[in-house]
Amino acid sequence: MDMEKSLTFQDFLKLLNENGRAVQGQDLSIMAWYLDGMERQFDAVLRELQEVKAQLAQEKQSPVKNIMQGAVTNLENKVQWARDNLSALRERIMNCARNAIKNFKDAGVSALDNAVAAMGVKRGLENLQEGLQSSLASMQEALGKAEEMGTQLRSGFQNIANAGRIAANKELDLDPKIEEGRFQSVILAPMRCAQKLLSNINNNTLAAIGVVEDLEQSADLARDRQEERAAAKPGKRLAKKPSIRQALQKNQDEIAAKSAPAPDKEQTQEAAL
Repeated sequence: MDMEKSLTFQDFLKLLNENGRAVQGQDLSIMAWYLDGMERQFDAVLRELQEVKAQLAQEKQSPVKNIMQGAVTNLENKVQWARDNLSALRERIMNCARNAIKNFKDAGVSALDNAVAAMGVKRGLENLQEGLQSSLASMQEALGKAEEMGTQLRSGFQNIANAGRIAANKELDLDPKIEEGRFQSVILAPMRCAQKLLSNINNNTLAAIGVVEDLEQSADLARDRQEERAAAKPGKRLAKKPSIRQALQKNQDEIAAKSAPAPDKEQTQEAAL
């Protein structure tokens, strides 16, 4: 389920809007839109890689097949890692929103500010973006291998064809084919689609980081204003009530002080001499 459509997330945004945190609510809504879209794109990337693996399973060129299967498996693992990190980040955001709603009655707006601070969205997105850079580098490497292997396969087939021409006393075909062969068409098409999707996810991550930077700045300003108001005029929610145990201890100390016997004046004077 999209985070943006979650009732818990919507309730959290409503509390932000109703308590002078409309800017944070808007930034969080935009951020959720990015994260939901990125999750769908990750799923699409993994589907494309599954298609590549299915095509490789039918490939008869064993050396080519083995090399590309290893490259695609490595890429798939990196993409899955990034996908899992995104899911963990979304879950942490939802937990913070859930706790803020639960604690709002007692803690007030500080529960909302603390929730935004505890989400750690910026750092999570930065880690995700680092992983995407690694995935894109692996994708580019795998694409390069596939393209070169396809070129060599076509060259080999052309040499075989020319050997037949020589045997038949025909003119050699020296004009290399520029179109991609079957290997490249069935392997490169889904890989290029996956590369485009990964590039889009990377761009969306960078955009989301920009939104989160604005979110953190506005949240810090709101928290500072709240602390200034609390220092100038403490409210009921900010006044810390003494515990029952502390009150009992204070009462016992006062009773003990009143019931203690007064010191003997004569003994006190003798002690002074």
